[in-house]
Amino acid sequence: MYSTRLFCHTSLGKNEIVEEFPVGRRIAFDSERGRLWVVCKRCHNWNLSPIEHRWEAVEACERIYRGTAVRVSTENIGLATLGEGLDLVRVGKPLLPEFAAWRYGSRIKSRRWRAAGLSVAGGAVTGAAMIGGTVVLAAAVAVVGLVVVPTAFNSLAWLHEQNTHERVLMRVRDETGQQRSLKLRHLARLEVAMSNNEAGWKFRVAHESGMMELEGAEATRIAGHILAHVNRSGGTATQLNDAARRITALGDPQRYIRHTSELCEIRRYSRSIFWNDDVGVLGLTQTERIALEIAVHEDAERQMIQTELVGLEAAWRDAEEIAAISDSLLIRIQAKDPQPE
Repeated sequence: MYSTRLFCHTSLGKNEIVEEFPVGRRIAFDSERGRLWVVCKRCHNWNLSPIEHRWEAVEACERIYRGTAVRVSTENIGLATLGEGLDLVRVGKPLLPEFAAWRYGSRIKSRRWRAAGLSVAGGAVTGAAMIGGTVVLAAAVAVVGLVVVPTAFNSLAWLHEQNTHERVLMRVRDETGQQRSLKLRHLARLEVAMSNNEAGWKFRVAHESGMMELEGAEATRIAGHILAHVNRSGGTATQLNDAARRITALGDPQRYIRHTSELCEIRRYSRSIFWNDDVGVLGLTQTERIALEIAVHEDAERQMIQTELVGLEAAWRDAEEIAAISDSLLIRIQAKDPQPE
């Protein structure tokens, strides 16, 4: 089994993840055609592996690839990066997107536990003060527990609500290049809208001087930041699983983002956006907003890696032509010169 690139003579590296094929730091495979390549990370050429080393390795790569949810794909190429730094490039029809709970769950659930823990801390201090000590001391500490602790820990929002609506969440530049402040009071006017751009959606935000529309990478960056604030109370495991199912049911994150715009329009038309207590910011329920945050982060990752995927797909097409010729010649040779029994 070769271990260096045939043309640039660079070492292809090793991996300890694919035991059946420990060569390479980027392995490309096609389960349908039984192809296996090692992609040189220096010259980016695809090196077709000997046919006798392929089948078990291809099956192992497919199994490992399916076992990770940290992956992105185009119509023909999928890419997954494993913990050791090994890249798996999967050729063929993309798998349905999987939004595993571990990927976003720890981040979103931690917010819920933090919010719950702070509320409990405030209540515990107040309760301890009321139980022990003299009546005067208990009353004094209770005041601290009821006023200072909730304010410090943000557990009784009504105590300082009047002061937080002017809080600046972030600053963005408008089409003229001027910085605009997005404040807490502007959240009520957020909107995901359909668009004719490549993504099919845009993000409308309000600021002190009006409205602005964001698209592309800027839209995902701003939306991700704001949604993290909107979903600051986190979510339960049930809500996270439900959010993942909603995205998967629609096929990909972009479709779900566009779907939220449709949901908002339907609720406005039926006026349920005004009387349904479960519907809040963006005209969505809490679970729908969690799903939207996940979808926006997925879309941001897709944008970052899209250029690399396009390059990989072009390289695969060239490599596949060579591989098809090579394998067909080998089959013909074996057919004309069968091995003696």
